[in-house]
Amino acid sequence: MRNTYIFLLTLCVPFLNLTAQSNCSEASSYIVYALSHSESALNANNVTHAKHFAERSREAFLSVQKSLNNCQCEEVDDLVYDAIDYLAKAKKVDKLDDAYYYANKGKQFAEATIEKLNICTDIRNEDVELANPETLELTENTNDTYNSVSIEEQQNLLEQQQRELERKQQELQEQLALKKAQELHLKKEALIKKLELTVSTNIETFNNALKACNCEKETLKANLQKKELQSKSIDDIKDSAINVLKELTSNYMQQLADCDAEIED
Repeated sequence: MRNTYIFLLTLCVPFLNLTAQSNCSEASSYIVYALSHSESALNANNVTHAKHFAERSREAFLSVQKSLNNCQCEEVDDLVYDAIDYLAKAKKVDKLDDAYYYANKGKQFAEATIEKLNICTDIRNEDVELANPETLELTENTNDTYNSVSIEEQQNLLEQQQRELERKQQELQEQLALKKAQELHLKKEALIKKLELTVSTNIETFNNALKACNCEKETLKANLQKKELQSKSIDDIKDSAINVLKELTSNYMQQLADCDAEIED
């Protein structure tokens, strides 16, 4: 009967840990959004945009908080709670520097939360491996195996273990690379949206000014080419937006100059 209990326990522990790991993965996906929105708030060039992205970050943290109920990673609870509290204060500020302050707090808490969640996930993986009956059996029989096999067989066993370790390291590197790629995609997406809003605002302002001065010969237009920008680096995206704004401003000034010349004639 005792052996039966032990057997059932070894089966239940991996299941419970895998469930917790899955929920922690959900929290990890939300915290990436929280970090991205905080960084977007810090890159904003006006208080309205900064407050908008700070609120988006707070909403992502709320999703993290909800998914932590079954994650069993108690160390992140306080971090998430404090992040939500700080980011909520950004909604009431009037100065850009104040919005930056609270957004930066959100960014710091997001980075700390990611670190803690990674630690919890690593611990879960170790627990699952140790609780696996096959792993336990292998551990118990290792000494006997070394005593009964030849030196060549021992060497082969060590090489197999080394290959397995290298495989796990490769999987971890691929997971980290995928995570970084996802974070970069979100960062680009937020930057493009912010630049689109900036270009759109300038177009509206210039066209309204031309109309008020009776100089609206041609409606000003501009396009950022979103699909092409996603394949570029962050710096190249900014350079592309600057070039669009330069061309837009140049066309605006040219229409004003033409209008002024007609008045003088």
